[in-house]
Amino acid sequence: MLGGIALVVLLLKVFLVSSARVTTDAELSTEAGNSLSSDGELHTETNSSNCDLSRYPQLEGRFENLVYAGKGANGCVVLANDKDNGNVEVAVKLSKKAGKLASWHSECEQSRSLHEKACTAGHEQLLLAERYLPICLEVGGTDDAPFMVMHAAGGKGIGAMRSKLRGEYRVSVFSQMVGALTAMHGIGLSHNDLHDSNVVILSKPGPLVAFIDFGEVETLKNANYGGGYKQDENLLARQAAKLADCPSEAQFPFNSEKTHDHHKQHTRKKALMTCLQDKWGKDEDEASFSDFLQALGAVVDEAYKHEHEHGKKHNHNYVTTTCVKTLYHTAFVQEHQPPLWSLFPARLCAESGSGGQAPDHWLPPAEDTDKRLDDCETACNSCPDKTPMYVCRDGKKQGECKRKPWKNNDKRCASVCTCRE
Repeated sequence: MLGGIALVVLLLKVFLVSSARVTTDAELSTEAGNSLSSDGELHTETNSSNCDLSRYPQLEGRFENLVYAGKGANGCVVLANDKDNGNVEVAVKLSKKAGKLASWHSECEQSRSLHEKACTAGHEQLLLAERYLPICLEVGGTDDAPFMVMHAAGGKGIGAMRSKLRGEYRVSVFSQMVGALTAMHGIGLSHNDLHDSNVVILSKPGPLVAFIDFGEVETLKNANYGGGYKQDENLLARQAAKLADCPSEAQFPFNSEKTHDHHKQHTRKKALMTCLQDKWGKDEDEASFSDFLQALGAVVDEAYKHEHEHGKKHNHNYVTTTCVKTLYHTAFVQEHQPPLWSLFPARLCAESGSGGQAPDHWLPPAEDTDKRLDDCETACNSCPDKTPMYVCRDGKKQGECKRKPWKNNDKRCASVCTCRE
C-alpha cells in the first residue's frame, strides 16, 4: 500500500477535473498517526474528527487495508482496497469543510464520462480506458460530510522517472503512451495538458503508464491546437526522442513555437526517424518497424498541420479523429505494450446498458506469486481478443502477449503458448 507525502500530492492532484488542483497553500502532513479498530474502520489521531472515516456509516465494511495517507487544506485522503469495485486500490477523500457535495458530484460525473464513452465505443476502447485512465468512482455522504472515491494512481511523472528507465522498458513506456492517448482520442476526447507530471509511471505493478488530471479535457474539435505540451499529439514525438536518447536536432519542444518553419520541422522529424531506427529498430522486423515509423511520422505531420497550417484562430470542427489510433495498431506498438490489465475498473457499462464491461481476468496477477502459467487457456485470458496471440508462460516476460511469435533465443521468455489460432 502506498503512502507518503509524494503520493498524497499526486492523489489530491488527480481529482480529475479543473477545480481539483493542488494549491501552494495545501500543506500536506503524514505526521498524524492512524490505527485500525476491530471492525476495519480507520481512526486518525488528528486535531479534527473530520478526518475520521467513522463519520461515514454508509462506508462501513466496504474497504480493506486502510491506510491514512495525509491531509490538505480542505480534506484528508485514505487509501484502501474497495470491495465494491473488484477490490481495486482507491483513494477516499474526506472533506474537512461543508458545502462540497454538489460540486463534487459534478466533478465526478465529468470524470466518469471517460469510461462511459468507452463503454459505448466498444471492447477495445473499454480495455484501454480501464488500463490507462484512473477516474472518480463515486461521490456520496451529506453536504456536511461528503466523500469522494477515486482510483489510486500512485507513482511519479515521466519527467522524474525517465532517467530511471532502462533498455526495453523505454520502448514499453512509449508504447503505453500511445495506448493511453488512444484511450482518449478513440472516444473523441483530447487531454490538453500532457506535461511531464500528468503522464505517470505507476509505482506498482510498474513500470506502467497512466494519464491523470483530466481538468482540461475537451472534444477533439474543441481541443488545444496551439502547439507544445498542450497539444496532445506532440507528446509522442517529444517523448520518443527523449526515451531513445536522441540528439538535440531530433528533440521536439516542450512549449509551443512562435515560428512556422517548415524546413526546421522536416529536419527535426527526419532526425527523429533516423534516431529511432538506430536505437529501437535494430532487432525489429524491418517491415513492421517501417510501418511504425510511417505511422509515427503521420502523427507528427498531423500535429504540425493542425498547429501551423490552420492556426489557433481557425475553426477545428473538422477534427473528429487523429492518426494516433493507427499508430496504436502497428505491430511494433502492440508487441511492446504490456497486457491490458484492468488497473482502473469502474463497472459502468452495465449501468449504461452497453454490456461491454471488461471481464475480471483482466486484473493483473497477484504480486506475491511466481507460479508458472501452465494452463495455456488461463494464460491466454491475459491477452487481447485478437487472432493469433502468443503469450509468455514463464520467465521475465510471464503474462505478456504479442501479435508475433516469440523468438526462440529470447531469454526473457522460457515457455510460450499460442492463443486463438
